[in-house]
Amino acid sequence: MFSKSNDRRDQGRSPTSLLSHGLTIEGNLSTDGDVQLDGMVRGDVVCKTLTVGLQGAVVGAVTAELVRLRGRVEGRISAAVVELAASAAVAGDIVHESLAIEAGARVDGHVKRRQTNTASYGTYDSLPKPEQAKPQLVSGKV
Repeated sequence: MFSKSNDRRDQGRSPTSLLSHGLTIEGNLSTDGDVQLDGMVRGDVVCKTLTVGLQGAVVGAVTAELVRLRGRVEGRISAAVVELAASAAVAGDIVHESLAIEAGARVDGHVKRRQTNTASYGTYDSLPKPEQAKPQLVSGKV
């Protein structure tokens, strides 16, 4: 009576977690599923898809496959796909594979595209170092 054969949990996918306006979470938030944030998180957020509404805010790092931002993030965003609406405000770096920014969105930080086939965040330290160039003596007529 209460179970459904096509229940989302049976398919291995978590339902979307909704954090309503007026709710503040102090601490990190981590889930395998999706998060709709209309409140505030003071801590890092790790999820599959993060949607931040107009009144939503994150003060901390965001790591996700997809970030849709209408509110604000104060911290680093690292995601395969980042979508910034006109009302979005980011104070921090954005590391992405795909980035869409509507006119009016504000970004105060660096924007870096990472390689699509690696999990590397594209930092300078993760790049291969060139071999030290060795001077060669070349003799002959010029």
